[in-house]
Amino acid sequence: MNPDKFLVIIHDLEQIEEYKKARITNFLFPLSDFSVGFINTFSLSQIKEGYLYINRILDQKAYEQLKKTLKNLKKEIKGIVFEDFGVITIAKELKLTQTLILFQTHFATNVRSINENLNYVDSIVIGTDITKEEIDFILSKTTKPLVYYLYGLIPGMYSRRTLLTNFAHEFALPEKKMVTLKEEGTKKEFIAVENEYGTILYHGKYMNGQSNFNDEKILFYLINPLFLEEHEQKKLIQDLLNENKRDFEKEDQGFLNTKTIYRLKEDDHE
Repeated sequence: MNPDKFLVIIHDLEQIEEYKKARITNFLFPLSDFSVGFINTFSLSQIKEGYLYINRILDQKAYEQLKKTLKNLKKEIKGIVFEDFGVITIAKELKLTQTLILFQTHFATNVRSINENLNYVDSIVIGTDITKEEIDFILSKTTKPLVYYLYGLIPGMYSRRTLLTNFAHEFALPEKKMVTLKEEGTKKEFIAVENEYGTILYHGKYMNGQSNFNDEKILFYLINPLFLEEHEQKKLIQDLLNENKRDFEKEDQGFLNTKTIYRLKEDDHE
């Protein structure tokens, strides 16, 4: 795969030099005060170049804070990956020229909504809840190249509440900002990560989206190596670059090769 098309979420600034050795040059930084679900975030002064990641849902106060933060955005910042549509308005008001990429994990799953939103942004991250055939169809019909979530933990839920802190207070437990949970019915594991702006619950297995797509219709392949050790990250990048098949014991391909069909019970049809 072409390393120029990799967009890697950074969790430690020391990782950058290792990625550059692999000829990766596009980095995504969770922006301090405006991102949720990460242990480490970065202020604008720490980010020398690359893309900003803003996935916090904005209220009016946060909107004004973000607008103030982005007011003097330096040209080395190539773009903004974001969840809240308010970022589009801020970019317009500030006349920002950076690339805007909409990333709403579970929503970009059909051509009509994607093309409508592409009227306002430069690209969109394709939803992770659809099959390869559906992704191929979307790529063939969209008006601009899209971003494909190639590898990483997938958020299953985002709450603006500090759920871990609330739970600890309720049951007089030690406070933790990250815990692993197991759902008793399915035995599936989830990783909960909290900061002062909310809590994200990740599925416990890493999504491995290795597959062949029309490279011309892909703007970036997004990679989120959250919680991987340094040696695991190095192997991951080499496997992805060389298209090596990986061990799926700790990974799965989500819905990529599995159609999801929901059926209602007979008495629920109405």
